[in-house]
Amino acid sequence: MLALERSYIRYREAVMVVNSTVLIALVILIGATVPSFAEEEPKQTFTCTAKTFNECLMEAPCSAWKRLGPKGYQLSTKIIFRGNPVEGETISGGTMGEMLETTCGKK
Repeated sequence: MLALERSYIRYREAVMVVNSTVLIALVILIGATVPSFAEEEPKQTFTCTAKTFNECLMEAPCSAWKRLGPKGYQLSTKIIFRGNPVEGETISGGTMGEMLETTCGKK
């Protein structure tokens, strides 16, 4: 009877170790698939003082623009122009694209 009790205790310990291992693996797997809030970029806001919208876009710092390709940029920062927020504006080519490429393009 004593040997049976010992084997049952070993069995229960083995089951607990396996359950713990499975639980740890699940926690790691779930943690790896859920995006971290710490990875998000902080949203910047830029208040513009220019008279025209295009001048306002040109006043924005290079950090406000995400490069999409040659002479292609997207505004990734919120710009306040005449009290109204503007975000997500896309520039591709043209004079503004060339100006952005010159000032903010690959170095």
